[in-house]
Amino acid sequence: SLYFILLIYPSHLLSNESIEESKFFVENLGKEVVEKVSNMDLTENERNSNFRNLYLSSFDNYYISRFVLGRYWKRLDSKMRKQFIESFNNYIVATYAPKFKGWQGTFKAIDSLIENNYYNVKMNVLNKDGPTLRLMWKIYLDKNKRFKILDVNIDGVSMLVTQRAEFMSVIKNNPKGVVGLIEAMNKKVSG
Repeated sequence: SLYFILLIYPSHLLSNESIEESKFFVENLGKEVVEKVSNMDLTENERNSNFRNLYLSSFDNYYISRFVLGRYWKRLDSKMRKQFIESFNNYIVATYAPKFKGWQGTFKAIDSLIENNYYNVKMNVLNKDGPTLRLMWKIYLDKNKRFKILDVNIDGVSMLVTQRAEFMSVIKNNPKGVVGLIEAMNKKVSG
């Protein structure tokens, strides 16, 4: 019936539109990184502050924090979780913001596939002086209809899985466990 066709048609349009929007979102994020983080004229404070704003507005940092702590997350009370998220966000900024200083390149979204309400956006990052990186962004639309990033695969390697493996190793080898990990992150940030 016509009613049935009308019922399914708009959502089909929406998904095509949102596929294009998902590609635009990651390309735009790339442009913002180049303008607001790579720029050589920025002070380190400006670079860090800009990177922090981009990270917190574009990534689902609560989900990421939970994921990288793995089974240890459940053992933390809400105060410790808050402390971990804060330290982890600072650690991400301190680790990645400096890496983009002076970086020149182009972000080109190739394709976006919807899978279980997630968008997997394939992207090539063309470095001015290096090999092309192949990225896969895992993103979703939050309840405010804004895209949020859950993970980035770089040349087939998940940043989340890599980070979790690194953190598990620190926790296992530190007598203070998660507290030791938080201290290690804070040390790197202030170092």
